Amino acid sequence: MLSRPFLVIALSIFTATMGLGMVLPLLPVYAKTFGASGATIGLTVSAFAIPQLIVSPFAGKLADRYGRKPFLLLGAFAYFASAIGWWAADSLAVIILFRALSGMGSALIFSNAQAYVGDLAPQGAEGRYMGAFGVADFMGFGSGPLIAGVIRDYAGIEVVFLAMAALYAVVFTLILVVLPARPPRALGSMASLTASWATIARHPTMQALLFYRVCYALATGVSMAFLAVHLEERVGATATMVGVVFAAQQIIGGLSQPLLGRLADRYSRRWLVFTGALIMAAGCSTVAWTDSFAVILGGMVIGPGLAAALANVSAQAAQIDTGRDLGMATVASLGSAAFALGFLLGAIGGGRLVDAASVPASFVVAALVMVLGGMVFVLRGPRRGSPTPSEVEVVATV
Repeated sequence: MLSRPFLVIALSIFTATMGLGMVLPLLPVYAKTFGASGATIGLTVSAFAIPQLIVSPFAGKLADRYGRKPFLLLGAFAYFASAIGWWAADSLAVIILFRALSGMGSALIFSNAQAYVGDLAPQGAEGRYMGAFGVADFMGFGSGPLIAGVIRDYAGIEVVFLAMAALYAVVFTLILVVLPARPPRALGSMASLTASWATIARHPTMQALLFYRVCYALATGVSMAFLAVHLEERVGATATMVGVVFAAQQIIGGLSQPLLGRLADRYSRRWLVFTGALIMAAGCSTVAWTDSFAVILGGMVIGPGLAAALANVSAQAAQIDTGRDLGMATVASLGSAAFALGFLLGAIGGGRLVDAASVPASFVVAALVMVLGGMVFVLRGPRRGSPTPSEVEVVATV
């Protein structure tokens, strides 16, 4: 499993998510220095999701036809340009513009990295491969905020953006110089398989994957937008305590990925996703019924951290199976678009609910949505074994 292509992809994603983790807590503060209102700060944070939603499906189709590497390079360059743009920004509009550009980078690099790993994974080992890949994803995102905080304290926010640009330059170079254009496995030839949009829309596992992804992203959008505010204003947490909550759930989730991936190869992925969704819902709901920092920390680590990791690695393993039938990058990119849609619904819809009711109410809704996503996955998700040829119409494109 630890082949050169896999290690290059994993290292690239670790570096890319570290950069994303670095910018997440900084953009609201940076936007505020340009006079942004609360609504504008929300737009700044979520602006990435709009181009990601639009670009992802078409990028996946093209990548299944022409290969992953060109799109991975374009994604890394978009991230690099975004970091330079934030460093040089002289207005709020410029910040939002480059935030949108970073969404194009996400649409191109993450889904194609998942597709590349899917090409490498042998039949029956999808969970193990996605679990190992998930370590890089989670750990990069979890370490980014901590690194950004240290750099900002000692050198200033502009240096953080330059550090991000350097990270993305490393990612671009690794992909360009070291990564093979196609995976060195027979499965790599399956990158040319794709299916019609109608076939994809009718595929039951695809329906389950996309619906679950929207639900998970909605809950994530609520948490990212309002958890820090709630902890500081109602619980009395310090900025360091808030950072511990976000970092701990990512790091615990990342370290658990290899074990959880093996579970996804041995047991029913439908029920693993359902179990993870239920526990994640329970973790999110702690915000609604307690003001104890320790309880909320435990709930977020066990729920959006550990349980979400279980559900996601199981869903991603099912995603690889589905990608072999419908197009690996196509399936991954549609998942990226579904995440963008859910994140927008969570951040914007959650904001309206907070204005009308309260932050705890938004977390109750997020928990209920997660339960719904798990239930739909049980009903429409994959059964044991691979689909029969009659379940999917595959078109080979040359």
